[in-house]
Amino acid sequence: MAGEQTFRAILRTRDFLKLYIGQLGSGVGDRLHQMALLGVVLQVHQTARVEETARLVFYGTLPVLLFSLLAVAWTDRWSRKLTMVAADWLRAGFAFAIPLIRHFDPSVRALYGVVFVMGTLATFHGPARLAALPRIAEPRLLMAANALSNSSGAVAGLLAIPLAGLAVQALGPNPCFVIDGFTFLFSGLLIALVSRDLRPLSEDGVAAQPRSTLGDMRAGLAYVAKQAEALPLVLLGGVFAFVSGVLLVAVLAFATAELKLSAFGVGLLISSGGAGMAVGLVIVGKSNRLRRMSALPYWAHILMGVCIAAVPLSRSAWLAGLAWLGVGAMAGLATVPADTRLQEIVPDARRGGVFSAKQLLAALAFLLALWVQFATRQLCELPPPTVLAGLGVLSAAGGAMLYGMHRAATRVRTV
Repeated sequence: MAGEQTFRAILRTRDFLKLYIGQLGSGVGDRLHQMALLGVVLQVHQTARVEETARLVFYGTLPVLLFSLLAVAWTDRWSRKLTMVAADWLRAGFAFAIPLIRHFDPSVRALYGVVFVMGTLATFHGPARLAALPRIAEPRLLMAANALSNSSGAVAGLLAIPLAGLAVQALGPNPCFVIDGFTFLFSGLLIALVSRDLRPLSEDGVAAQPRSTLGDMRAGLAYVAKQAEALPLVLLGGVFAFVSGVLLVAVLAFATAELKLSAFGVGLLISSGGAGMAVGLVIVGKSNRLRRMSALPYWAHILMGVCIAAVPLSRSAWLAGLAWLGVGAMAGLATVPADTRLQEIVPDARRGGVFSAKQLLAALAFLLALWVQFATRQLCELPPPTVLAGLGVLSAAGGAMLYGMHRAATRVRTV
């Protein structure tokens, strides 16, 4: 039985394998797309201008704020397979169109609209995938499925970013956008080949019927607010997004200003966090005991805060790397069990809306983190070790507070 609770077991599920390979393909395409956008900025300005890069990030994130409420309604209304396929193939079309757009207007601003539309399509794709996963993976393999699914972006990043940089340098941005389009076509094709019916089910187990969009938005948000066990998990996603938004900038500042690391050293330090997350995902994906621990996301978030606060305690790059390894491992142990638990406790009829609401809150928290860092002077004037120590306290306190909400919810449920 223990041997079945492995990644090999879930990879033997053909529909999941199609979804996972497609996700890896589109993840590689995403990294290539990001490097190609950077290549456009370099072509136009001869340097990686922060304001242009920030605008591209802003226009890619803005749709999450504008359209997540629509996703709350629509991901629980239409076939999730059709939603994912349409999003991938439409993104492919827009990726193919970028070279033509640049032919008439080679400026960076010509791409703002395309980045916005592709971000809009991603806003619907992500919640649909998370909501559909329990219909593809057996309950006993759901944690492993989430671990693999969450790791696909990191795997694609580690493999693709160096190659993407070389490709943009050798070919230029336009051919890379075309390659990106083919990765989305490939992903959409594999998802279209999934054999299972991924239409949302109503409470009585039959396919859900279309309803009022406004009514679905209100009902979805009301469900999240009233679902005592789901609410702290959704809020935990917001705390995690805010901490992540501040953390990377603070670690980069600490590595360069305090540790005096070169670009290569900074890359190694950041990579240790990715390696830690991979370790955390492997552990949580294989352990049946951890899968049953409903409090794991909160405790992992608390321990992540401890590791963040430990990063600046030493001026040794090796010790900082070990602490950062712990940050990554705890992040993996916090995020995957949280998604898995939401998939287990939320009925299929509401699952897409809950993940859309979680996505909206995370985007708001992430943008707030960016605003706090770049639009206010107070945080910028603090030394990086102080920022990291405070961020560690915030992460641990947020995990502890939400664990208290979780405990209260489980006590009410068992009474």
